[in-house]
Amino acid sequence: MNRPIVFFTCFYITGVLFGEFTRFKATTAMVLAAFCLLIVMAGHILNWRGNRRAVLVLFLLLGLVLSRLGMEESKTPLVQFAGQRIILVGQVSSGPDVRADQVIYQFKAHEVVRGEERHPVSGAVRLQVKECNRVFSYGDILEVSGLLIRPATPGNPGAFNYRTYLEREGIHVILLARGEDSLVKTGAGGINPLISTALAAKQKLAAAATHSLTPAQAAVLNGIVFGSQGLIDQETRQAFSETGIVHILSVSGLHVGLVLGGLMGFLGLFRAPPACTAPLVTPVLLFYALMTGLNPAVLRATFMALLFVWAHHLGRDRDWPTTLALAALIILIWKPLQIYNPGFQLSFTATWGILYLGPLLAAGLARLLKGLSESAVRVAAPGPRGDSVPQRGISENFVRVAALALAVPLAAQLATVPLVAWYYNLFSPVSIPANLLAAPLVGLILLLGILAAILGLFWLPLAGLLNASTGVVLDLFLALVALLQELPGAVIYLATPPVLLAAVWYGGLFLVAGICSGVWSPAVLRRFKNWTAVGAALGVVLLLIWWPWSGGGQKLIVHFIDVGQGDCSLVQTPGGRNMLIDTGGWREEFLSGTGAGSQVVAPYLRRIGVRRLDVLVLTHPHEDHAGGAAYLVKNFPVILALVPPAALPDGSGEAPGGETAEEIPAAFTALMKNMEANGIPVEAAGAGDSLALDSMIDLRILSPGEMHASEASLNNISLVLKLTYKDRAFLFTGDVELEAQRKLLERGEELEADVLKMPHHGSRTLLPELVQQVQPEIAVIQVGAHNTFGHPAPSTLELLEHSGAAVYRNDLDGAVIIETDGYGLQVRTGAGAY
Repeated sequence: MNRPIVFFTCFYITGVLFGEFTRFKATTAMVLAAFCLLIVMAGHILNWRGNRRAVLVLFLLLGLVLSRLGMEESKTPLVQFAGQRIILVGQVSSGPDVRADQVIYQFKAHEVVRGEERHPVSGAVRLQVKECNRVFSYGDILEVSGLLIRPATPGNPGAFNYRTYLEREGIHVILLARGEDSLVKTGAGGINPLISTALAAKQKLAAAATHSLTPAQAAVLNGIVFGSQGLIDQETRQAFSETGIVHILSVSGLHVGLVLGGLMGFLGLFRAPPACTAPLVTPVLLFYALMTGLNPAVLRATFMALLFVWAHHLGRDRDWPTTLALAALIILIWKPLQIYNPGFQLSFTATWGILYLGPLLAAGLARLLKGLSESAVRVAAPGPRGDSVPQRGISENFVRVAALALAVPLAAQLATVPLVAWYYNLFSPVSIPANLLAAPLVGLILLLGILAAILGLFWLPLAGLLNASTGVVLDLFLALVALLQELPGAVIYLATPPVLLAAVWYGGLFLVAGICSGVWSPAVLRRFKNWTAVGAALGVVLLLIWWPWSGGGQKLIVHFIDVGQGDCSLVQTPGGRNMLIDTGGWREEFLSGTGAGSQVVAPYLRRIGVRRLDVLVLTHPHEDHAGGAAYLVKNFPVILALVPPAALPDGSGEAPGGETAEEIPAAFTALMKNMEANGIPVEAAGAGDSLALDSMIDLRILSPGEMHASEASLNNISLVLKLTYKDRAFLFTGDVELEAQRKLLERGEELEADVLKMPHHGSRTLLPELVQQVQPEIAVIQVGAHNTFGHPAPSTLELLEHSGAAVYRNDLDGAVIIETDGYGLQVRTGAGAY
């Protein structure tokens, strides 16, 4: 068996996946593994020729056993206290993750205190602390009072499943604490001295950047050197993500390679004996991995670096497939469920691409560059007799280096395209030039940052002098990233691709690489006599995959997106137009630009392939309906925005559309002005207006109409829209309350609709006559779970039950997606996707 470790790893991974999807009991799997082990031992003693197959089965069962043990051992009795305020005693089991608005700890629970009773417990807890200036350290024993909750499951299909992610990390509950008084340190101890030393060293080394650079520079530098991303602002993270170099902000193979290269150069400078290289490099790399948090990319790079170093030290052959497989096997035996971690998948896939595709691409690019060079010099300079004197082309060394420099990022991108599209819904055409330009700058930043950090251990002013240069390079680097991000076509957002498309992509890579490398011999290739038929078959397969990915056909699709306590509805017309009615919004989102818009709505739109908004409707100026627009209008082309007349500011900032009983929020007015300044037409709409959104769609505005100032609260000026497609109609009612509902009832039969978006999150301010007049088949309540307003009101739910309408709620059902061909109605929910 060639490369047995590769086969062992593949079978082990199969066992881990098998354990996830079959729900085997760990005890059953252990019995099967023990039985298989006996067979392997007997086969070894008897020199059984088929014993290698039994070993493969043993690794499969080992993966099954360890994955089931990992799932079952992480369960904690703390789940029974979820939803309660408790006092939890435990120990900080990780370094603090300091963020702008909170500090996050991994916390090992010891006991729950309830009055005079103490209940011993065990298990890992994610501790999130807000409004507390004190940062605790690894090993501190704390008594924490707060609200214990279970991580939320996603309400929208395709959204990141935070609960599953944490459960795979062994965490089933989150403790939310607020304020200095909620945490009391009662002791310390019982810790791993190596981890404690590494984290203490990281804290001291990071202090040099904190004390000598601006906060923004220090955040990026500590991200590059130590992988600490908590204080990096959203705009910077987005710029790195969209240019394809986000891996630079978390320690990965590039960083480990640069550290290893620096160590080798340092040892070479002092002429250290070759026999000392591996023993000296090993503890430094392991210590660096401990400082940076042992994420999958760091572990992979560290193990591979050490395996290569020790193979050279021992005079053994270095085989990259075996090394890569062994690194994966070590990590997955330690933490089997890391196989589901996007960082693990991207790290190993990118490395596979670089090592497998890289040499082939480098050879091809070298031939291309050499050919271009030779073509350029064929135009010879005239000699003294009129003949031609050949000019020298580019040196072969330069061609090889240039080809390799281009091949590495290209190979990594080709290998990770499906995964990046699946997890992040983007493709970055500027990734290759960005990585080429970033690599030398990152190397210089890493060198200067580490030297300054070491100097800072002895004298901070000296570190400050060196970091003056670091700051200049950082500013240059960030300016370069911003420039690349602004290039036309720098990022392309994609709908989430089907799994089959990824399979076709990787199959194509193997096929092309096999042909180019000669693995597929001419005899094999001759079997494909009719390449036209093969190409046509492949085209049909791709068409079948692409067709369901490309759109919804002649259907109207309305998405009532789960944004928590707020409203957001997306209308996709049969003609391919997109209208977003409200954007959701969380507290302070108008000002911060971070919240429902950036974390929920934008990812949702990108997952389903929406790249622009033909119409953005903001029904009224409350933040839970319009706050997300602050992010969306910056990141999506918006063709037209509609607001109620009273919310549209004129040049003086006054609302000419009429007086209201409430003042228009200044942040909303600023948002409107910003939209107009950026070329987005903002128009007022009111009762009697209509909009030509799509030739097959009838869209009418039913409210607001004329209203007395005392009745014109911000809720009552909500835009009310009726959308009709053939025989089916949808009524969107914003947050209209009793006064506006009475005005609507004057329209009589015009209100009738099959789907009613309930006004004001299903509050008690509802006229029964409105539901009676609309006569909906389906009522949708956009409401957040555990909201403090008591929405939806029991009286509203009782009214809907008596009306016979089917009720869907975001807090219970997640997103509600209704499709119609103009005749039937088909309903899907986000909760049904999990």
